[in-house]
Amino acid sequence: MKPLRLRSQLLIAALLIILGLTGSLLLFVRHTVNTEIQKSVRDGTEASVRAFESVQRQRELQLSRTAAMLADLPTMKALMPADALTIQDASETFWRLAGSNLFVLAKPDRQVVALHMTHPGWSAATVEVDLKRSLDLEEDASWWYDDGRLFWVFLHPITSGAGSTTKQLGILAVGYQVDSAVAQQLAIAANNQIALTTGDTVIASTLPVRDEAELARRIRAGKFPVNPASGEMALETDHYTFSSVLLHGSSPSPVYCYVMMPLVPVNTFIKRLDYSIYLLGGLAVLFGGLLIAFVARTITRPLDNLVAGVKALASGDFTYSITPRGSTELVELSTSFAQMRGQLLALQQQRIETERIAALARAASSISHDLRHYLAAVVANAEFLYEADALKLNRDEIYEEIQTAAHQMTDLIDSLRELSYQRNAITPVLTKIDQVIRRAIEAIHAKPEFRNAKIMLVVSDDLEGMFDARKLERVFFNLILNACEATPQENGSITIDARKEGDAFEIRIQDNGPGIPAGIRATLFDPFVSYGKPNGTGLGLAIVSKIVQDHSGSVSVEKTSESGTTVLVRLPLAQQTSHQPEASALR
Repeated sequence: MKPLRLRSQLLIAALLIILGLTGSLLLFVRHTVNTEIQKSVRDGTEASVRAFESVQRQRELQLSRTAAMLADLPTMKALMPADALTIQDASETFWRLAGSNLFVLAKPDRQVVALHMTHPGWSAATVEVDLKRSLDLEEDASWWYDDGRLFWVFLHPITSGAGSTTKQLGILAVGYQVDSAVAQQLAIAANNQIALTTGDTVIASTLPVRDEAELARRIRAGKFPVNPASGEMALETDHYTFSSVLLHGSSPSPVYCYVMMPLVPVNTFIKRLDYSIYLLGGLAVLFGGLLIAFVARTITRPLDNLVAGVKALASGDFTYSITPRGSTELVELSTSFAQMRGQLLALQQQRIETERIAALARAASSISHDLRHYLAAVVANAEFLYEADALKLNRDEIYEEIQTAAHQMTDLIDSLRELSYQRNAITPVLTKIDQVIRRAIEAIHAKPEFRNAKIMLVVSDDLEGMFDARKLERVFFNLILNACEATPQENGSITIDARKEGDAFEIRIQDNGPGIPAGIRATLFDPFVSYGKPNGTGLGLAIVSKIVQDHSGSVSVEKTSESGTTVLVRLPLAQQTSHQPEASALR
């Protein structure tokens, strides 16, 4: 896997930090807000329960006073000794005066003698059972439930006399039926929904019909707490938090009141809060990413400049501009790199100069040896020429020997001069490469030893361009000469293929010689490298490389083996003037 750039690493690290901090902060805010909301809900529920209990106490006090007032009426006391039918008929006035839903008068022996109900349905026997239970428990207030109807009843004895002469004449009970109207009043007081239950039945509630039915189903299925508790539950149309209050626990089925707060507004607020938190978090990450990207770019731009300078230095470019900028450390690093590059450039120039001097020394040694050999031949033949008559020698042969030695010395000096040029010394003119090659072939055939050499030229394109014809002729002459010297005279053959390939001319010189020895393949185009030539100076291919480079081209051994060698010369279509470094003078 490719390693990430420093800018990407900084950006990713900063984004992760921003994301972590922002997420943690927003989650903390969300948790805090949720906690406060839940606390508000609990406080609201508890306040509703307290309000409900306060209303309950006020109603209890009101009914107790009503019962006490009716029981103290002289007419009520005068009525109680009468028979049951008389009491039933006469008590209707008192019932109207009480304004209650239930009115009961009973004898001291707990026999009901008067019963009035807003909605008849209970019998005297049913009331006697509830009355007896409440009196046995000595309750002043009680909940009477039967046949799906619940009454909140307050009892008061009817007595006459005072002190030790007090005599009980009967029992008075007044009550209100707990239905949806009462539940609605309690809900207004509690500022929440109300559900009154007993056993597995919902007696009355202010819940929507579907929620009330779901609550009743859960109670019957035993999936709802029947003991005083608090919590949350989801019904058909809403989600509620609730608190239960035990209104009365002594009846056959305890009566509970559930104060229920709808959570839809709360949940809607929480959803809006979550959306706002996610939006703010996303914006914070986006803004932080952009800011960090800018900061990272500011920090890494000097490093990018420094990296580009290092790459340029690695490729040999000592002139790439590096501008010291950024932090103090980066400025110091850039300055140190620039100083190091200057030192490397000085060392490179010193090395090149050293190599040049060494090459000159090797050249001087080799050339002095060759020149001494040729001069010795000239001197010897001059002596022979002086004594030719006495020794009866052929003067023409002596002249040819002297002339040959002089030509060889001239060629050696010309080669040295060609290599000594530090810059390209070419004069490009419109030239046809095939014609240059043909002149080189003719020069090869002019040599007596290669007069019969088999040299074939294959030209497939128009090879016209801007070149120095004289220098190129020397290139191809040297290459063809090397090929002729490498091939056997009996069956040797040389093929020259010249064509246009893309943006360059490609000329291949192929022979069927024994190939290039492995020991000199890497240094074939270096000066003074020669193999198998008694009189070779090792400058021919070095001159070829120099002239081709001056033409912005290249020369290389494309392939070599025991069956032959192919040398490839590439010359660009568009001539470019190049300046070679001093080291090229002796390569």
